[in-house]
Parts: sequence; structure tokens; C-alpha cells
Amino acid sequence: MDSGARAEVRVLTVVGSLMLGGAETYVSRVVRTIRSYGVDMEICALERTGPLLAQLEEDGVLVHDTPFPSPNYRSTMSRLLATVDAIRRVVKAGRFDIVHTYLFWADVLGVTAARLAGCRRIIISRRALHGWTHGPKARYHAMEQASNLLANELIANSTAVLQDAEAHERILPSVRTVIYSGVDVNQYEPARPRADGPVRLVTVGALAPRKGQEYAVEAIAILARSGVKATLELVGTGPDEAMLRRKVDDAGLGGLVTFAGQQEDPRPYLKHADIFLLPSRQEGFPVALLEAMASALPAIATDVGGSAEALIDGKGGRVVPPQQPKAIAAAIAEMAVDRPRLPEMGRFNRQRVTEKFSIEASARRLADWYIHGPLPRKKGTSPAGR
Repeated sequence: MDSGARAEVRVLTVVGSLMLGGAETYVSRVVRTIRSYGVDMEICALERTGPLLAQLEEDGVLVHDTPFPSPNYRSTMSRLLATVDAIRRVVKAGRFDIVHTYLFWADVLGVTAARLAGCRRIIISRRALHGWTHGPKARYHAMEQASNLLANELIANSTAVLQDAEAHERILPSVRTVIYSGVDVNQYEPARPRADGPVRLVTVGALAPRKGQEYAVEAIAILARSGVKATLELVGTGPDEAMLRRKVDDAGLGGLVTFAGQQEDPRPYLKHADIFLLPSRQEGFPVALLEAMASALPAIATDVGGSAEALIDGKGGRVVPPQQPKAIAAAIAEMAVDRPRLPEMGRFNRQRVTEKFSIEASARRLADWYIHGPLPRKKGTSPAGR
């Protein structure tokens, strides 16, 4: 879009923070790209903090904040009400055509605020399987269903996630679609998997229960006992780090499993790996997997969420059952035996991301949805195939 041209639609995106999560990373990327398709987007972060903030500000993206993290309230309820009012005022002052929310608290608070502000189109997102979207207590489910009732539309980031929401959430907006996340392939230098030496595996993500890194560590232990030489680098940090370090020490894997810590830029770690490993218990549509595929890495991913919608089993790597370290180890051993095919698999993955999962394609489809509104689906067609 020409810098002097008027945007066709104004969107306020509400997100929890600007930390290095999948939803946050996607929002920070799409907000820049979508400008060229006629969408003026601003961000409201419940917590205006995180490593993504500086780049957004440098790019001229307006990022609003809220009282959500403030301790200066007598009760949780008063803090939440103050947050709703802050978002409501942002929506009113900005005269936004659309409010689009991402993740649980942004959905609950952002949808309520948008409704109070009189916004005509309110869109919620689904980016994870239902069992991982919020805590198990009934009040969280009630709040989720209330925000669903107040919203007009729902956008999921994979067909698997949409189907899971339809199966587990009694109340959902009647207008729904799938828009895949995307990455800028040109920002990723192709890796060059080696033909010999230990197989170098890397995984990128929070060290947290949903990511299942313990199964990756157990797979490395299985391989070590069977004589297959493989190393694993864990990029990220989180609540499971102490447990994972103990597991590595107990299994005597100190020379095979390393911890790289939190990294704002995972590209150097992807570039120097032979295979990307995603051992998750839960995913929506994993940005980390797309980044690895854009880096021309073959990949092994568990069959959760939309991972199998991105990675083609047998062509770009292997898709294996979740929570089964023996299956992960078997896939690694199989690919280690067939080392000459790894570059071919990596090239296939990079081409697939270029054609189907680029940030440009995602932004263009999102802008089309924002500007033209939802179109009726033909009976029997996938919501992702508009």
C-alpha cells in the first residue's frame, strides 16, 4: 500500500504480551506485512513487554498497554475491570473497524472491551488444542464461552485446531475459518545437513510441559544405548529446565544434550543443525517448525495440532506419535541411516513453506478476510481453502 493511501480497514490486535511465543511472533510479523494489503493495524498488549517490542516500535507500529500487570489494585477483579476499561477506551479513541484477539486473557478481556466500545466486528483466535488453552477450573471455561458468545468470528491457525475447538467448545461464533501462520523464507539461510559425524538435532521452544522435550531427551538416551551417534541442542528456557537438566545428568548425556538458553534469533542454531525435532504434546500450527522448514532442515515432529498439515511425512521428514520416545528415536535412527537424503528433504520443506506458508500469503489472506468479510463456504470444502 502506498504510504499516502488510506487504509481500507483499521484493526486493533489484542495479545497478552510481546514475548517470544508463537502467537506473539506471528502478530509481530503480520502487522508489518499486512500494511501493503490495505490494513492499518495497531497492537494492544495486556503486558507491554517482551523482546518483540523494540522492533515493533522501530518499525513505527503503535503498541498500547493496559493495567493488566499492575499490582496497584485491591483485588484481581478490580484489575481486570480496569484492563477492560483501558482496552475499551483504546477501541473508542482509535475508531477501529475490527478487534482481533489472541490467546485466553486477550480473548476474555479484549472481546468484552470491544463489545462495550460498540465495535461491529470482533474476532477471536484459536491457536492451541482446547486442553491447553486455559486452566482446568470451571470458571476459565465459563469465561471462554462468554467471550465466544460475544465474538462475531473465529480464526484458527490450523484445521486440526478448528476441529478440536468445534469438538470441545459448546458455544462458538458461527463464522469460522482457518488462516495458517507464515514466515519470511528469505530471512532464513538454508542449512546444509552433514553426510557424516553425529546427527545434530535442534529443537526450539519454551522448556514447558506442552513442548515435550523430556521425550526428546529420552530418545537421545535410547539412541546412545543402541550405538547411534546423535546430539540434541535445546533452544529456549522455561519451567521444565531444571527437570530436563536432571534427566540429562541422570542418563549421563552431558556430552550429547546441551542447553542454549533463550535466544531471540534461532536462525544460527537452525543453520548448524542436521535435523529439526519438535517433540510436543500440544501445538496449534507451530511457527518453530515453519522456521526450521524455511531453513531447509528436514524435520521430525509429533502428530499434534497442525504439525502434520505443515510437514509431509516421508518427504520432509517424519511425523510420529506424541509422548513416545521410542518412536522419536526410531525416526532419528532411520534418517541417520539415510543421511544423503537429508538435503533433499530440507529443500522440499523450504519449497513447501515458500509456496504455502509464507508471511505474505498469511497476511494477504488475513487482509482479505478483514476487508471483504467472510464469504459463504461451499458445502464440503475446507475452511482453509477459501
